[in-house]
Amino acid sequence: MALKFAANLNFLFTERATTIAERIRLAHQNGFRAVEIPYPEGETSDVVTAVKETGVVVSLVNLAFDKSDDQLRFGSTSVPGSEKLFRSQLDATIDFARQVNCGKIHLTAGLFKGGQESDYTKTYTSNLKIAADSLRASKMIGVIEPINKYAVPGYYMNSYSKAAGILADVAADNIQLLADLYHLQHLHGNVSKTLEEYKALIGHFQIAQVPHRHEPDVSGELDYSFVFKALQDFGYDGWVGCEYKPKTTTVEGLGWVSKLGYTL
Repeated sequence: MALKFAANLNFLFTERATTIAERIRLAHQNGFRAVEIPYPEGETSDVVTAVKETGVVVSLVNLAFDKSDDQLRFGSTSVPGSEKLFRSQLDATIDFARQVNCGKIHLTAGLFKGGQESDYTKTYTSNLKIAADSLRASKMIGVIEPINKYAVPGYYMNSYSKAAGILADVAADNIQLLADLYHLQHLHGNVSKTLEEYKALIGHFQIAQVPHRHEPDVSGELDYSFVFKALQDFGYDGWVGCEYKPKTTTVEGLGWVSKLGYTL
């Protein structure tokens, strides 16, 4: 089964364009058939237009977030006291996702800023159950992502075992696990066995080399020729998000695709 790669526009083409709409056009011009994007606050109509003009698939959109609040700039799903905000952000993101035919939303957890972790877990679980119902009504799925402390210090969702426990409590088949192999290697290592362990929960993949988060062919801890073969054997037929920091520029770094035997 051939892998399909989507440009994550939080990371790619940022050196050439400041808006998400411009990055979508650049991704299309450079061969990408799909993109992952943040919620495009302040430019939703421009992004909808860019998607329609280019025909690219929006494979994942991140939950809307509050840039002005230090705790909430990485999401609100787990943050006690932010339940009303989460609902409004969820509604806005679903509405936008419908406009671009995106079927998958990353429900970003937010930062743990002290207090009882059990309160965050209770809030997170409750909000994910609410999200499951809202997403199901729109035939969408939500994904949650364990993120390592080096990338986002204090992020609440910080381990695969915690994610598995939360998903068991939520008990909704449309809330799944986002496996970013950059974070997975930092958190647990042993990528192939960890993927086997959590296979039934995974609904999305992202990639980057470890430890510097560059292109997958850059020297690092992961052998992506092996990893990509493992993903193919895994049976995953969705888009693989390219969420890496280009070592030089986005376009110069795209040589990894053919080098590793793939196409966009």
